[in-house]
Amino acid sequence: MSWPYVDYDTDLWMKIPDAWEGTPWKGPKKWGRYMSEAWWGDSDLEPTRKDLKALAATLEECAQRFPQSHPGLDVYLHLPDPRVMPLPVYVGAFEADGDREETLRELVSTDDPDLVEKPVVEDFTTELLGTGLRSLRYTQTEEDRTIVAGVRYAWRVEEAGCDVVIIVAAPDPRRVLGAMDDLDAFAGRIGVRA
Repeated sequence: MSWPYVDYDTDLWMKIPDAWEGTPWKGPKKWGRYMSEAWWGDSDLEPTRKDLKALAATLEECAQRFPQSHPGLDVYLHLPDPRVMPLPVYVGAFEADGDREETLRELVSTDDPDLVEKPVVEDFTTELLGTGLRSLRYTQTEEDRTIVAGVRYAWRVEEAGCDVVIIVAAPDPRRVLGAMDDLDAFAGRIGVRA
């Protein structure tokens, strides 16, 4: 089975390493510091030492926590501004199985029991993956009834024998909705080598 690759815009996105061995960083802490300095350095903003440390700590936490949410999927962080909370975006592939339409609807979670309303599901076409589905959905946590906004994309890539999925969710609907154009552009840069 093939795995998706993303030709992402490095001004908006960063990828959390799948493993630390073979990277220039010894772990999440060193990676967080490096990426914080790089992100602030590429911005037009003048960070304080506190700003650098805050983003480094946030990125370290993201690198430790986010991969556990969807094990086995690649994790990208949307960070258009070093002052905002990074938005995690998960990308992965599964062996194609079952009816295409039914599987794609399942991957975009149209029947999730935690949905607060029926999701908005639309066809979504990219040059590299063809036509799939995109859903915009709202769920509510059981613990404190927080509204979580989510976007999911799914495609079947017949020639590669896999289904590609993108999962985005955050307890800040404005953050997710504000990133929709960037998310759609990111999705358009995903391909699979057969």
